Amino acid sequence: MPVSKFNQEWFNTGRRARFKAEKQARMSGTLTLLPESSYRATAHWYWRQGWNSVTRQELEAYLNNGETPQRLNAEQHITKIRKQLGAHA
Repeated sequence: MPVSKFNQEWFNTGRRARFKAEKQARMSGTLTLLPESSYRATAHWYWRQGWNSVTRQELEAYLNNGETPQRLNAEQHITKIRKQLGAHA
């Protein structure tokens, strides 16, 4: 099932928000808070998937080495999660 450009952008926005929130939390010494992204359920779902797609290794590389986060494809990420859960995609 292809992901629309609109939903892909929400996914990417979620990833960017996670990196920004983690950087701010590290600088201020506070916890990372998950913000509300949208009242639209589908948009929020893709945003949340983007937020959750960030791995600890990506965060460490970004925060410690200043590496630019790589861009992920929402469709490939969701397919990977479905396979891990045993769902047929």
